[in-house]
Amino acid sequence: MVEPNESSQGEEVVFKKKLKKLAQYRGRGTELISVYVPSDSDRSSVMGQLTEEISQSSNIKSPSTKKNVQGALRKIINFLKQIDFKIPKNGLVIFAGNISETEGRTDIRLFTVKPIKELHTKRYWCDSEFHLEPLKEMAKPTGIYALITIDKNEATIATLIGKRYEIIGHFTSGYMGKFKAGGQSALRFERLREEAEQEFYKRISEKVNMAFLPDEEKIKGIIIGGPGMTKNFFLEKDLIDHRLKKKILGAMDTGYTDESGIRELVQKSEELLKDTDLMKERAIMSKFLAELAKDGLATYGEKEVLKSLELGQAAIVLVSEGIEWVVYKLENETTKETQIVVDKTNSFKAGPGMEVIEEMDYIDYMIEKAAQTSASVKVVSVDTPEGEQFFRGFGGIAAMLRYKI
Repeated sequence: MVEPNESSQGEEVVFKKKLKKLAQYRGRGTELISVYVPSDSDRSSVMGQLTEEISQSSNIKSPSTKKNVQGALRKIINFLKQIDFKIPKNGLVIFAGNISETEGRTDIRLFTVKPIKELHTKRYWCDSEFHLEPLKEMAKPTGIYALITIDKNEATIATLIGKRYEIIGHFTSGYMGKFKAGGQSALRFERLREEAEQEFYKRISEKVNMAFLPDEEKIKGIIIGGPGMTKNFFLEKDLIDHRLKKKILGAMDTGYTDESGIRELVQKSEELLKDTDLMKERAIMSKFLAELAKDGLATYGEKEVLKSLELGQAAIVLVSEGIEWVVYKLENETTKETQIVVDKTNSFKAGPGMEVIEEMDYIDYMIEKAAQTSASVKVVSVDTPEGEQFFRGFGGIAAMLRYKI
């Protein structure tokens, strides 16, 4: 495994996908092993500990658990030898164990995770599940945008994290709009309407404070939308906590205040959100489509992209999050030669005499391939119209080129 020169965004996508997958596995006993290896770990110390664990495992009473633990440990040792203990700059976490769901059947697999933040502690666990807590801490979002749409009748509060927005709550005022009664009744109803409106603004402000103050340090900006002057009246009431109010980036006119209004708000806030992953993705997709339309510096398709990497043409590789392919690194037990197999149908089985050294997400594999020619990888989500079009229409893999032949 080489240390890649990938984008942090690509790293994070692969990282979160792997954690989600690993969290699903359960062992039949304490036979799932997690090994945390910081980049500055001493080789002899790590290998010595793993060898010692093989010796200690001989005391396990259950023959099947003992066999599975020892098999997993040997797989980890073999993997570290195969990569010649070349640990990425943030460290490496190795998981191995019997993940078979069938009683009496053994399926010892090995997975690796490159942390997205520097790993400081060397640790070893053997349990009925993989130990993921230190990695889950790294996956917690560090940059959040708050989105609010409001008028006199309803309001919606949402967050934008990375490329995805999530609705936190949708609220209605509950008061009637206009009244036909005349005289004192009209004045009284107007006063009641204004009081209800003020109460609604107060309630929404409380919801905003409750939603965002706990994560105030992570809030990078707040954008408010709505029709007409209502959003401005809401802001003038000065009910939002001062710590949040200073993070308001601007107000935008939107025709709606439900989830459609949130989508409209995101679209109209392109300049305010220019540093977000969402807008960066839209920009790179627009550039890709423009180059493709004029037969310029762009190509797509698995074979075409791999060829462009081999020739050093690719500057940026675009890979869709929707691709669920698995890449296996195999070693011939006799000749020790290695080979790569891309499994697109989740049906791969290693042949006789071939050992699976490592399995990885296809995106992770492309990050490694790109690093060999100093290309970068951008992961395209499927949560946007552009990302969905890229996955469905272009197969989810493309490249921006340095030059054409």
